[in-house]
Amino acid sequence: MKRKLIISLAGLLIAWCSVQAQVTPEYVDSVVRKTVESQVSSNSKFALVGYTGISVAIRKDQSSFTNLVFDPILLWQPHPKILVEAELETELEGAETSIELGYANASYIVNKYLSIRAGKFLAPWGIFQDRLHPGWINKLPTLPVGTGEDPYGIGPMSEIGIDLRGGIPLGSASMNYSIYLSNNAQLVTDPADPTLQGTLMYGNIDASNNNKTIGGRVGFLPFANSSLEIGGSFRTGKVGERTTQYQNVGAQQYALDLSYNNQMDFIGGTFDVKGQWNFENIDKAAYANPTDTAATYTFDNKRNSMFAQAAYRPTMSSSKFLKKTEFVFRYAGLNPANNPFGPAKIQQYTYGIDYWFNWRTVVKAAWQSQKDNNTFFVQVAVGF
Repeated sequence: MKRKLIISLAGLLIAWCSVQAQVTPEYVDSVVRKTVESQVSSNSKFALVGYTGISVAIRKDQSSFTNLVFDPILLWQPHPKILVEAELETELEGAETSIELGYANASYIVNKYLSIRAGKFLAPWGIFQDRLHPGWINKLPTLPVGTGEDPYGIGPMSEIGIDLRGGIPLGSASMNYSIYLSNNAQLVTDPADPTLQGTLMYGNIDASNNNKTIGGRVGFLPFANSSLEIGGSFRTGKVGERTTQYQNVGAQQYALDLSYNNQMDFIGGTFDVKGQWNFENIDKAAYANPTDTAATYTFDNKRNSMFAQAAYRPTMSSSKFLKKTEFVFRYAGLNPANNPFGPAKIQQYTYGIDYWFNWRTVVKAAWQSQKDNNTFFVQVAVGF
């Protein structure tokens, strides 16, 4: 009996040593990798998309290559109800390469009518920032004055916060919505550049005021084919730096937008119209006078901007060349506040012709007319 027990223990010891010899760090790593890869492949989806482009700007006294961009966008779905997106904005500015985080956020799909999104996201302000600004989508090589990244523009390119968004069917019609809470914009008060005093800066990761901005947009699509959308946006909140005399200064912003796209037999092609009208009202405040820092001045701080764009593409033409050609016109204008040191009224007219090699690759040529700043642009833009 004793001999059998010794033999059994010896057998167990040999088996244990054999297992230990096989369980190396490499073996454990291979097991973990296989397990993780099987989970990732079955539950996760990745996509790398984005866009790139370059422009040529030709003016009376100079010409240069400009606006060289490469913006990769990572899309990740780790779970059927979770979506993650992030964009890196890479641009060559002179001899320096600028890299910025365009947006990075995660969304949770509650149901088919509601998603909750948090992080840095494109602003649901009108239609330009959220839908039209990428180079391969924008039908012209430039941005309309008073919108987007224009220092005198009304409304942000992005927000940092949380929003609730979704769509609701209304019979043959439908609507979409977005309601968000975000960090407040920051009022510019520095007299170093008096033309910007009283304007707003956006995209602050650290809020300059304890109060947050509340905003949103609602869009209504009255037709079953979704060819027409009419929308309205708003933003409101405090914008002054806390612990300063500007801490109670507030800003109210509103926008109206319109989008129409439809192929019409009687014009033999597709007609596309986009428009947006922005309004901004900032409470009166006293600013340091740049010519006499001991004195202050104030002004009625109300401004508005707008753009209207029309495009025609003869998609029903028998000519393959004409089918891929698009004719575009855009008017944009900025009515600035009554800042005595601020910019004058700006009116901008842009006439363009696009040639689409496919739905995501386009060459654009455009003439932009603006007082004392007429420019001819050529741009190549590719989405991927």
